[in-house]
Amino acid sequence: MAQSLTWNTCHVWIIPLLFLNFCLNTANLMIVVFVLVDDWYQRQIAPLQMAHPGVRPRFSDSEMLTLALLMDYLPFPGETQFLGFIRANYASWFPHLLDQSQFNRRLRQLDGMLEQLRRSWVVELGGVGETHLLIDTKPLPVLGLKRDKTRSNFSGNAAPGYCAARQMYYFGYKLTLLTTWNGIPIAYDLVPAFPR
Repeated sequence: MAQSLTWNTCHVWIIPLLFLNFCLNTANLMIVVFVLVDDWYQRQIAPLQMAHPGVRPRFSDSEMLTLALLMDYLPFPGETQFLGFIRANYASWFPHLLDQSQFNRRLRQLDGMLEQLRRSWVVELGGVGETHLLIDTKPLPVLGLKRDKTRSNFSGNAAPGYCAARQMYYFGYKLTLLTTWNGIPIAYDLVPAFPR
């Protein structure tokens, strides 16, 4: 089973590691993340970008990547609430903020670039070449145990599982995170839960 796992490189959890000794409010966090993203973009991506036909987007790739990272980091239940928060509180910072449909489309287009950014942060933080790693899992229940699983959209890929820390049986997935001893996330994956 371990051979079939596909790992995605670290998620946005790196952001807190960059500022371990600092307490940042949302505005300062936005500024710091934008500066880091834009510096990386200008150094790594902009020199390689070819001109695309059509009108140049008014909402930059750096702004998109910044909001994508912040959307994962800030505690909003969904994209709609996050974009509403940005419009209500930071509209002057993002005057050309896209509507939700355009935002989704651009975010899907930039997914590979976002992954490159995350990988470069892992390298900068020294997470490459580690010989000792930690693995942790978190249960993600999707259905109650009493419900019929054969008629579910999750049938065939989710599984029953047990979480010893919570002493809980559930049906769903496990979020698996691979980190260095220093806490730098290297990879993550969503796998079916399995009983103990």
